[in-house]
Amino acid sequence: MTSSAPKQEAISGDNCIIVQSGRDSILGIEKSPPSVKLVRIEINRIEDAPCLQQEANIILKNNGDTTAFLMRGQVEVLGSAEMTNCNLLNAVPSLSEADWTYDLDLSAINPSFVGKHYLSPAGVANFNVRFGRREGSCEITVYKLRLAFEFDEGESLVTKHFFVKLSGPTIMQGCFSPGISPEMWAKCQLRNIKRLDEIGYDMRPYIHAD
Repeated sequence: MTSSAPKQEAISGDNCIIVQSGRDSILGIEKSPPSVKLVRIEINRIEDAPCLQQEANIILKNNGDTTAFLMRGQVEVLGSAEMTNCNLLNAVPSLSEADWTYDLDLSAINPSFVGKHYLSPAGVANFNVRFGRREGSCEITVYKLRLAFEFDEGESLVTKHFFVKLSGPTIMQGCFSPGISPEMWAKCQLRNIKRLDEIGYDMRPYIHAD
């Protein structure tokens, strides 16, 4: 009896590498054109605007024998949940509004960007897309997203879901906090866990009691 192990070429293109917080994982692809493949997405925090923006570095490759043109990219928000800062439950904050530029506003309906990339045969497109939002508080929101890329010919390339974290444009300049009890802190974290569980994001590994 011979082995029926799948061949590599039969499954290549069904996944790509996604890098978040320095960790590599496999991002599934729901559908893609025969020739254009998503090779890698890396989500990078913008150092001068922590959590106000996230930047996605995207690498596409054309394995076909004709030029492909990226017409448009679109983000579908599949869900979101706010993550309360439990260390500042009773804080009295001093707030202001941030002002910056970004490519995709996650608080908009059907956020999208115009494609500008020609992929020649065997060519690679490497570009960045910044996520931000026009409306929101200083608390972090976890967004469950899916990306779609539309080309001049053939079907779109659509990823499975991944997560990004954003806050703002309201930002905290400072605050006074009288402190909270361990019991209040624990109840706050439990509420966070329940809200984020609803969108499939497990925040338990990121909770540090100290």
